Formats: sequence, structure tokens, C-alpha cells
Amino acid sequence: MGELADEPIETYLATNSETVNFESNWKIYTANFVEGYHIPGVHPKFFAAINFEDFKTTAHRGFIRMTAPPRQGLFYRGKWLWMWPNWTLSLFEGGMNTSRINPISRDRTEQIYHFYFADTSVAREAERADTIARNIAVVREDCGICVSTHQNYTSGGYRAGPLSPRHEQGVHYFQQRVRKSLSL
Repeated sequence: MGELADEPIETYLATNSETVNFESNWKIYTANFVEGYHIPGVHPKFFAAINFEDFKTTAHRGFIRMTAPPRQGLFYRGKWLWMWPNWTLSLFEGGMNTSRINPISRDRTEQIYHFYFADTSVAREAERADTIARNIAVVREDCGICVSTHQNYTSGGYRAGPLSPRHEQGVHYFQQRVRKSLSL
């Protein structure tokens, strides 16, 4: 993928896997992943560590890119990718993670994360563990809001409104791909 041509991903080695399960439809999690306007309210530490005014989401053929200039304290490098239908990639200093967003049922999602690092030495084990823990903490924050959103949808009280052209370009792209796949 040209998007990653300048990344030394061939030097990264798989080190860890984590699985996260939660009670929400997979499409809710995906829509959450491909927009950034939830960050201030759901991820306060993440929000403090990026220049949110410059957070950008752009849709491309087959994938969505989210970028934000990092500030001090962000373990991510400020670039996240999502590819149709359920794959993500997040870059951090010295490595990356990938995830698969798997629908288990209409009301349940499983995410399988794989972590890759350039330096897999014993001396950096604690640093790798910290990066993984902080990443999974962000994921769990997302899962929490997705569970609440799923409950709102299933209550029957939610009515869809217009999407924000600035903040929901990724959501629009994802919804169009779902509709096309279902031939709606």
C-alpha cells in the first residue's frame, strides 16, 4: 500500500495479541473508529496529546486515513488507517498495531489486536507493555461509548440526522460501502 511506503513495517516483529469483546454491533465500532469528533468527550488523555484542531479524516479508495499532529505524551504517531471491511492500523514510535473488527452476532463484537515492534529486546519489554496497555485503554474507552450507542439504537429512540462534512467523512464512506455491499 503506497500509504505505508515510507514506514519501515518490514522491520517490525509480531510480539503480542490482545482480544477485546463487547456488546455492540461491529458497524457502531467502525463508525466510531473512522471519525474523530468523539475524542474530546471519550478520550481526555488522547485529546490532550494531539492538536485536535488539525485532526483530519479523509476517505480514499478502499481505506480511510485519520491524522492529527501529536503533542508531548502521545504514544501514537498521529496516523490511523481503516480498510474495508474491518481492518485497522495504528502507528506508534517503533511499531504499530493492527486489528480486525469481527462481528460475533448482531449485538456483539470481537476485536483482535496484533502488536508489532522494531525492537523486541528484553531491555525494552516494559516499554512495549506500556504501549500495549495504553493502546488497549483507548480501545476500552471506545468500547464503552459503543455499548451505550448500541443501547440507544436498539431502544428505538434514535433518529439519524445529517452527517458532518468536516467530522464524518469517514462515517459517510463506511456507510456507503455497507449499503453497496448489501445492494441497498
